[in-house]
Amino acid sequence: METKESVCLSILSKKDDPQRVYSLAMISLNTVCFIIITTAYILIFLHAASSSRDSGASLTQRKSMTRLHRKISLIIATDFLTWIPFIIIALLHYFEINNAETYYDFCSIFLIPINSVINPIILSRGQNTDEN
Repeated sequence: METKESVCLSILSKKDDPQRVYSLAMISLNTVCFIIITTAYILIFLHAASSSRDSGASLTQRKSMTRLHRKISLIIATDFLTWIPFIIIALLHYFEINNAETYYDFCSIFLIPINSVINPIILSRGQNTDEN
């Protein structure tokens, strides 16, 4: 049995395909995960900012908060720029508004993996030095 998918993201199902429910479940799961991750990062920042404010942060601590804010913003932005287009394309295909087969390879081979590469770089940047 030959498959068109290059990775395990079976979101492109036809109307009579038994995987159609699975496709919608995976699209929904990706959306929920994006919302949870974004919310968690925002809560981390709010908690850190509140703790910093309550303790009367020094200049060094304020600089640290600025770096944390920058990291969180970059992570949310990269997640948004990689996952939301994929989710939208998948939904458009699922509801038969647009044929997403032409965009699938770009999303699954380039867009999603680039997020997996960028996030660890953002998170590790500046951990060993105070310059970043």
